[in-house]
Amino acid sequence: MPVHDLGYRSWDGKRMAPLLRPFFVARSGVSLVWRRKWLRTILMLAWLPIAIPAFGIFTFEYSATEPELRGLVAQMLNEMNRPELAMQSLNDPSRARHEVWSVLILTYFRYPQLTTMVLLVGLIAPMLVSYDLRSKAYLLYFSRPLSPAEYILGKSAVVWFFLGAIVTVPAVILYCIGVLLSPDLSVVGETWDILLRIIAASLVLLIPTTALALCYSSWTSESRYASFAWFATWALGFVAYQILTYMNVSPSQRRPGGDPWAAVDFDRWRLLSPYHTLGKVQSWLFDLDATEGSVWPAIILLVAVTVIGTWIVRRRIIARLSI
Repeated sequence: MPVHDLGYRSWDGKRMAPLLRPFFVARSGVSLVWRRKWLRTILMLAWLPIAIPAFGIFTFEYSATEPELRGLVAQMLNEMNRPELAMQSLNDPSRARHEVWSVLILTYFRYPQLTTMVLLVGLIAPMLVSYDLRSKAYLLYFSRPLSPAEYILGKSAVVWFFLGAIVTVPAVILYCIGVLLSPDLSVVGETWDILLRIIAASLVLLIPTTALALCYSSWTSESRYASFAWFATWALGFVAYQILTYMNVSPSQRRPGGDPWAAVDFDRWRLLSPYHTLGKVQSWLFDLDATEGSVWPAIILLVAVTVIGTWIVRRRIIARLSI
């Protein structure tokens, strides 16, 4: 090869359709992550909590024909701070079905799966971009006709794949379990919107968190620093929310027998905690939001995190390509 032909040249091969290019980035990322044994273990363990809401749906559906089970359902709903729904399930289970299913599925989103999501993203996402920067693998990616946006979409799809496997798929299975346990298929006409709410709540969980995690990953070539920043964001935000809300409780409310959280403005400090911000929006999507304050500040914050995080990742990639 002549010396003057060395260097980058235009791509003369067959081009893949633009919509399929992120798929191949995602496929390589998923295959690399899947080789880790600990990840497969986490994915299997993440499915175990589905037994709790599934048992709740099973008990509720059988309480329509077995009245002695209604007390158990009412006790379960009272423990979830849903006393009005508990009374309705005792008197008319068929009218309470939609809300009971929504409460159980939202509880699944908010507690076991959100905790697993934080752990899983903190172990997967930080190495997706930082490893490419450290090993200069991004040069291999962009030696092909791949744009930064397609690269980011492909890397995001890696996280979405695993989160969908532990969040969206189990929630849809919960809904199907409820339909199968119902007396007839007419229940689908009463609860079909729950499927749409599951998808919307999944998107609210997947998109902003992935953008934030990839943003941390793009800032450093050491994935452990990105992992630390990810976990610190969730832990410090949760602790700050708890401390600041407790400081707003009057001394008389802190005495034994008083309600320490009565009349506390939770909305004031909610945006400091990713956990409570996501919970506000997801509860609103399931039409179960009982907290004070508008949901729009939380929605705006999640949109801002998504846009700014994606913009930072794109700028970091372009800056490396410009060197």
